[in-house]
Amino acid sequence: MAAQTNYKYSTPKGIPGGKVDLSFDEVVTRTNEAEDGILKFGMAVAFGTTPGVNVTIPSTNTTAEKIEGVVLSHPNIEQDGNGKVIIRKNMSVGILRKGHIWGRIASGITPSYGERAYVCVSEKDAGTFTNVADNAVDIGAIFGTSVDNGIAVIILK
Repeated sequence: MAAQTNYKYSTPKGIPGGKVDLSFDEVVTRTNEAEDGILKFGMAVAFGTTPGVNVTIPSTNTTAEKIEGVVLSHPNIEQDGNGKVIIRKNMSVGILRKGHIWGRIASGITPSYGERAYVCVSEKDAGTFTNVADNAVDIGAIFGTSVDNGIAVIILK
């Protein structure tokens, strides 16, 4: 009797905003100040208008000290009418401040394991991670893997 053993579909290694492992981490809860759909899982966020209470997408005047962490994926967020998961304005979100997380990667870059992971502050890629220091801030994070389907492990120290 023959059995199919290969379906030629690979399971993704992770999802944006997903924790990578059970290593020590620090998570805080904040309120999303950005408009519906702007914040995404796996994206770095900056202090909002009230630091310690809300967060928003980084902008060109964001400094490293104002980066709060990375938005954690949460399974209880419902899809909208178009089947998309959207983080809504004023919604509570988990923010990973220390630990290992699957982060969104800026378009067109190919980081390697151990490289510095900068947070993009340019409008086009704001909140994503890059290995290029231009238009980005250094939060002391490093890449824990190379890119896999637009995400990579980010090690926040």
